[in-house]
Amino acid sequence: MEKIQQQEATLIEKEELSSILFSKIDVLEDPVKRRLRQIYLEKAERLGNAYHGKVKMTFFTEDKKLMKVHTTIWSADQQYITLKGGIHIPTIAIVEVEFS
Repeated sequence: MEKIQQQEATLIEKEELSSILFSKIDVLEDPVKRRLRQIYLEKAERLGNAYHGKVKMTFFTEDKKLMKVHTTIWSADQQYITLKGGIHIPTIAIVEVEFS
């Protein structure tokens, strides 16, 4: 699935996330990349809670579309991340977290 990452990510607004169906399989096959994703999500959570800092997060939808959103992450664990407004995204759908 990681090979699909070469496609261009569509930038969307955070408000559009509630209507998206996310990937139900882990989009990262490499265990090292999975661990790095978790580390970056936890760092993004600290940034969001302490400074209200935003990150760019890239993810796959259920129909394999690559999307990106600029948002604040309030909570991150092994199963889900939570954004402001109570939006939950499965961790396994997330490809990348970028810090600005």
